[in-house]
This record gives sequence, structure tokens and C-alpha cells, in this order.
Amino acid sequence: MADKTASHDLTAEDLPAHSRLLLRMARLRLGSDDVAAIRELAGSPDIDWGAFLEAAAWHKLLPLIGRHVDRHRLDRKAGGQPGFPYPWVFTGAYLANRARNQALSDEFGRVFAEFSSAGLRFAVRKGFSLGEGEYRDPALRRIADLDVLLSREDARAAHEVLLRLGYIQGKVAEDGERIEPYSRETQAFWKMNLSNQLPYRKPGGRPDITDFNVDICHDIFQKKSGISAGAAELLDRAVPAVLCGAPAWEPAPDDRLLDLCSHLHKEATSLHFVEDRQDLQLSKFLDLALVAEGCGKDAWQRFLERVASVGAEEIVYYALHFTAVLYPEAVPAHVLDALRPEDTDYLELYGSLDGQSARWEQPFLERLFNARRHTAGTVSNVPLR
Repeated sequence: MADKTASHDLTAEDLPAHSRLLLRMARLRLGSDDVAAIRELAGSPDIDWGAFLEAAAWHKLLPLIGRHVDRHRLDRKAGGQPGFPYPWVFTGAYLANRARNQALSDEFGRVFAEFSSAGLRFAVRKGFSLGEGEYRDPALRRIADLDVLLSREDARAAHEVLLRLGYIQGKVAEDGERIEPYSRETQAFWKMNLSNQLPYRKPGGRPDITDFNVDICHDIFQKKSGISAGAAELLDRAVPAVLCGAPAWEPAPDDRLLDLCSHLHKEATSLHFVEDRQDLQLSKFLDLALVAEGCGKDAWQRFLERVASVGAEEIVYYALHFTAVLYPEAVPAHVLDALRPEDTDYLELYGSLDGQSARWEQPFLERLFNARRHTAGTVSNVPLR
């Protein structure tokens, strides 16, 4: 069947100026051509700086924007073009994120040390693995929590370690000062449907950290996907690393890329994330693009073999296809060709694993920058929960 996706019906040049500016700046490194294009867009008379700020915040790119503003002196006039207005908003976000992530690093380094002392095998997913790895500057990436792989048989021992460190499984209370245990209904739902333990939290005691959050994962795929790559197997393949100043482990390169693809697909197509406006965020595609760019020909071949071994072709193609729309240089064409299923109609669907499958009416680039996409661009007779 022909590819029905509308991803290429709209190009970046069709987007509003503030969206084009954010897309141009959503890169780890900027070349001279990038800087020139950024200055031209920033000087456009129709640029909406309020919309740019909102989009940069919800796409979790404010710290990266801040470093670009500082390093490339984008706050200053050049070549007749004005500088960025209110540059302290952007550079302040970078500096604040550096302080916040340092506090997270100090805390999570203690968690790693305690896990190791207890003889637990674990591997760090996303977060500081990317921040200290591909980004080479943890301040550039906003980190929400600590994602770790642990085998199910180690869950009880990890629970005891986290209790000693002051964590409980719960949610932040409305006053922001306490952690409240989850209801029995929530506990039962997670146990039956998800591959993660309920989050472990403890109060952060800081204006920039409401709580420290540890998310224990037993499988990088969700139960309803019908695909499995369990923690025990992944930990057998894990590689040593030093993260947050402590000895730790990371998934093997193939598994790490597979994990990012699974994570992106899950959040892009789940109703919960659509409703929370967290389904599509440029930062997730940038994460995947940076890891993909580090793969050579042999690494891609090993990855394709790994994908085939777990039967995750559709999930991986979804993630890499849309990443290539934004970062075409990151994913080789032969990789997409090898993964592309005969029917690509599913690329425009969401909610399937929730039992409420619906189709986007907006093309990918349009909904990526549409902050109201959770109420627009859906099939009218398939309402969101």
C-alpha cells in the first residue's frame, strides 16, 4: 500500500516564523549558515516572540536556546539585524537548568552508589546518559527524573534501598510539600498494564525541584504492544559508564537506540501524553537524532538485526521516520527502506494501545507546532478521554 502519511504535505517553509526559528535552533551545534538564517528569522516583522517562548518551553528546548543565544551573541545586533529581545530569559533558563541538573546529579549519584552497594544490577536510560553523553553538557537537556532498568526479581531490593533514601511510591500533594501514596486502583492499573513500577518520589525542598523522581522500568516496551525486551536480557548486554559522578551502567548501543525509539513512539501515540501536550516534543526527536548520528554502517546493520530479533519494526520505523522528517541527515535512507512496512497508514494514528484508535487530520509538522492539537485535528467521532 502506498504511504498515506501527510508528513511531507507541509514543509518547514510553510510554518509560522516562530516555528521555523525554533526548528532551526533545535540543534546541538549551529553552523554559520544556521546563525545567519536564525538572525534573519529573528528580524522578521511577523515573528511572534510570545509564541516562540511558549513553543521553546513546551518542546523543552529553552536551555539549549539559551546557550545558543550566549555562544553566538544572538542578543546583539549584527548585519543590520536586531538581537533577540529579553535575552536574559533564554540565558537564565540555561543557567537555572545547570543548577537544577547538578542537584539532580548529586541525588541520583547517591542512588547509583546505594544500588551498587546492595548488589543490584541496573542501567540508566535517557536523562543523564544523554546529557553527559551526546549533549556533552547536562545543562542543555531538561531532565525530569531518573529512569533505570532493573529486573523484576530485584524490584523488592530496590524498593528497600529507595525507602532508606527517603523515597515512597506516590504523587506530589497539592501543597507541593508532601508525597501521597497512590490509590489501590492506580496501583492495580499499573501492575496490569505497564512495564514500569509506580514512580518513587521524595520532596526536593528546592524552588526548582518539587520532587526527586526515580522510575524503575522492567521492559522497554509496554505490555499491550505485544513486544518485549526485558530488563534481565538488556542488563546482560549493558556497558559500564560513569554518570552523575558514580559508577553505573548504560544499555548497549543497539538497546539504547531501540529504547529511545520505543519511548518516542509510546509517548507520541498514547492518549495520556496527547492530553497532557507531551506527545510530540522536539527534544525527544533531537535525542534520537543525536544517538542516530553516532551510528556508522556496521552499527546500523547490528541495530537492524536487533530490531528484527524483537519484532519491533513498526515501532522503530515510526520513530525514525518522523525523526528523519526533522533531521534528515540523522537517519540513512537505506535504514528507513529496510524498516518500512508495506502499510504505513498507522503513522497517522494514535490511541491504538489505549483501545481508542483515532487519526490525525493535521500533517505532522503542523501538529508538532500546534499547542492545541489535543482538541483539534482528531477524528470527530472518536473523542479523547
